[in-house]
Amino acid sequence: MSADKSATATAPVPKKFNKKLALIVAGALLLGGAGTAGATWLLIKRGFGADMIAKKEGPKKPLFTPLEPFTVNLMDPRGERYAQIGITLQLEDPEIEIQLKDRLPAVRNQILMLITAKTIDELLTPEGKQLLADQVRARAAQTIGFEVPDPLPRQSAAAAAAPVAPVVIAANTLKKQPLKADKAIDNPVKDVLFSQFIVQ
Repeated sequence: MSADKSATATAPVPKKFNKKLALIVAGALLLGGAGTAGATWLLIKRGFGADMIAKKEGPKKPLFTPLEPFTVNLMDPRGERYAQIGITLQLEDPEIEIQLKDRLPAVRNQILMLITAKTIDELLTPEGKQLLADQVRARAAQTIGFEVPDPLPRQSAAAAAAPVAPVVIAANTLKKQPLKADKAIDNPVKDVLFSQFIVQ
């Protein structure tokens, strides 16, 4: 019997749970959370959050992928003309850069075939250089799987300003076809930069 009394005497006596204190603490936590949520909602509604997100993201940093320089014979009956051209592709998406590097031999082959089909006269003019850059941009995108149309030659300022003779077409030769809206295709290759351009 004395052992039972000593065991109960040494056991800690549970303290009385204070319901009033627990309610005050829970209410303070609830009000604090509601206040924080309300302040956040108010800031977002007034546009403070959008500015911070825009500043944090900022513009995308361009990625530059240089290709090894191309040294090719140009289309010439005597085979005496050649070009040395260094090309750097400008991209914005790191995923596209990975795809480009995975297919680099095919991309280089397409560019090589494109340059060898040129004549020296085509490459000596600014319009010819710009057309080559547009074509390289399209071929690189096509090789990595994008459906990008082949570019048309750009008109020089003099050609654009020249008057165009009106074309007369007989009314019975016209066929009525529904007009299709041209869908703009976003080329993942943003630009082609020439680091070297020697034509001889």
